[in-house]
Amino acid sequence: MAWHIKGTWNESCASEGHCSFQFGRDREEPCKQWVLFQIEEGEIEEVDVAGTFVVTVADIYSNKISELFSKGAEGAIYISDNTTFEQRKVMEPFFVNNVMGHSLIKKLLGVKYVNMELSEKGTTTHLKMPYGEWEASLTLGRDGKNPMRIENGVFSDLFPVVDICNTHFWNYHDFGKNWDFKDRSGARADFDLKSK
Repeated sequence: MAWHIKGTWNESCASEGHCSFQFGRDREEPCKQWVLFQIEEGEIEEVDVAGTFVVTVADIYSNKISELFSKGAEGAIYISDNTTFEQRKVMEPFFVNNVMGHSLIKKLLGVKYVNMELSEKGTTTHLKMPYGEWEASLTLGRDGKNPMRIENGVFSDLFPVVDICNTHFWNYHDFGKNWDFKDRSGARADFDLKSK
């Protein structure tokens, strides 16, 4: 597929401290992941997909960084229901087939089109959908203005600069998963990615 998309990637997980995988370190047990893609500009197969949202939720199989992408996870994909028929025809296969090379989902539990209510206030982003809710804020550094960040990180091929976030809460209830987390790890990054 020919594609080029730009926007903001938001990730939260079950770690109470910062995500060990971001630092190339194993965990004691597998983790869980919530990702929000805010697509601000872009096309997939010449279809404009600007202004759409996608949430992926993953139950990761391994606790080892070396196995993160090879073993992957089981999970689901949620696409904002304000997408058009033309957008859905390209967005679903784009995310299902891991075209961007970073989706952890190897066993897909399902794809659903749902209402997503997104709000942003200052450095805080909040999203609510029928199967979950999430809120995170940028973690400001000592100057009180600029976010703390990871540069030259493990995933810098996709996200050269990752801003650290505090996830106030995230919960998820679908496909037999019932998760409810508070005060967890979070990350945010701008992306500008395209097919090779």
